[in-house]
Amino acid sequence: MEWIRNRTDSMDTMTQISGANQHLGGNALDVMEEAGALFDVSYPRAEFLSASGDMTAPLIGTGINAGMPLNKYVVRDDDDTVLGIHSGTFPESGSYRFLGQMAERIFPNSTTSCTVFDHGERVALTQDIGKSVDLGDGDVIRPQLIWTSSFNGQWATKVHDLVGRLWCTNQLISATALFSVKHTKFHDITFAQRANIIEAAATRAQIVATQAQMMKDQAFTDQQFKELTRGLVPLPPKKEGEEWHMKAFNLIERKRGAMTAKWAEECEHWSPNHATTGVGNKWLAYNAVQGAEQHQINAQFTDSEVGRQRSLTRAINGKAPLADKALALLVN
Repeated sequence: MEWIRNRTDSMDTMTQISGANQHLGGNALDVMEEAGALFDVSYPRAEFLSASGDMTAPLIGTGINAGMPLNKYVVRDDDDTVLGIHSGTFPESGSYRFLGQMAERIFPNSTTSCTVFDHGERVALTQDIGKSVDLGDGDVIRPQLIWTSSFNGQWATKVHDLVGRLWCTNQLISATALFSVKHTKFHDITFAQRANIIEAAATRAQIVATQAQMMKDQAFTDQQFKELTRGLVPLPPKKEGEEWHMKAFNLIERKRGAMTAKWAEECEHWSPNHATTGVGNKWLAYNAVQGAEQHQINAQFTDSEVGRQRSLTRAINGKAPLADKALALLVN
């Protein structure tokens, strides 16, 4: 099982608007409008200045698409920002409105946030769709969906199920999409499809809850966590008499330190006897690794716009090797 832990708050590279009541949510199109996601785009043909000084637009020469532009831009109508460039046959969509229409049709008034990346190259939409599950002691998770799409071609239009952990507003995103759709036509979502989505999301939440309960019942000490971090981020081999390359050594220490700091944070909140016993549990250990990788390591230890964008992008793309390896080690 692969989980990606993703925090979507406090990210300056994107605009995020959350519903006032995260359990109820709001209309998808209203949330998207407030986030600035419903801008229109056009697809002008790609041209270049030729050696003769004339603007030239290459065309497709043969086949059923002969005469169409060889390439075309995706440009915002409101400010002429170029969001991407594609082949001339790339399917066109005038805005991200189709994404909100599908989300609202399946689960009305349940949208909790819309995230617009940079100038609008990509967008992510989240919805609450099921009942919360209490893991005990107030550690609550709930099933959600995340819809993604892009104008730059980096993300297909997909729907992932995810499990939100209310403490620290983190999310466990499924690495496999429930389904992908093309944004060139309206999609009539059937009752059966909606039921399948609900079932898949509820199943994921139950799997996470069951796994979490098992891990919570297994003690994990400070020493064991130290050994875990060293196994996840080992020192590279070196020949006898050689010195460690300080840059590489310091990066390894920073990664281990980030995980250790998250472990202390998790234990302080959820394991009140940790300060005297040095004992937490495997669920806290997993979350410590997951959180450190997502919020610090994948951001390259920066609080910059580039770092935060990189971190969230890797989360949605399903890239969390340290967390995946930690989970495998902790449950086996």
